[in-house]
Amino acid sequence: MPVLQLFLDYESDSPLGIGDSRCKSLRYFAGGTKEDSPLPQFYFPNPSPSCKSKEHTWSLGDNGCDQPLSFNDPLGSPEVFIILSHHISLADQLEAFVRFQQTNEQIIMGRILLFIHSPVLLEGIDSFQDWVDAVVHFTDAMLFTDRTNENASAIKTLQQRYTTLRYPLENYILSKKNNPWSRILDPTPRRLSHIFDEIELLEPEDYPENDRYLKKLPTGERERTIPLIFKK
Repeated sequence: MPVLQLFLDYESDSPLGIGDSRCKSLRYFAGGTKEDSPLPQFYFPNPSPSCKSKEHTWSLGDNGCDQPLSFNDPLGSPEVFIILSHHISLADQLEAFVRFQQTNEQIIMGRILLFIHSPVLLEGIDSFQDWVDAVVHFTDAMLFTDRTNENASAIKTLQQRYTTLRYPLENYILSKKNNPWSRILDPTPRRLSHIFDEIELLEPEDYPENDRYLKKLPTGERERTIPLIFKK
């Protein structure tokens, strides 16, 4: 019964927004999952400059297709990490994963994680705060990497923003080793959004189609747009 873990990673100066064309966060996961048996699978968005021919990849299904997602290899591990794309609408991606979960009852949604390379908090990126506000609506845990004395205050400001707003998400500042992965990957939901909850347990206003970032206007456009802040 595969458990899906979805995550986004932001690091500047990268064509993917994920650092040296490889997901830097995987280096942290390597320490947290090296003793798992079997080892988890990692799926990269396709097409992507980071993808090598032997890597697992995923992509959105074609419009009108019965399958919302496609994978170049079957999900063959009890734990699967999905790296989301920075260049496709986040709402479209999450909507596809909701449909995928609904049509594959053996799939369990684990955690949605946001990694932030802390130096970017000092860069004044256009619409960055709007992007983070949207992402943390769906996020169980926000993880900061590369903390320094220079960016420590910016990290604290961002953490306090969501504490003040009473967001239930967790916050972690990662080090090169000895990170609390059992807590970080604890499947207990800590996200505001209910899009991956069992539909029969929800009130109508919490249905996926009524989520504040997934809800559509009669024109088919989203009521709220999550900005695409990453350079191609």
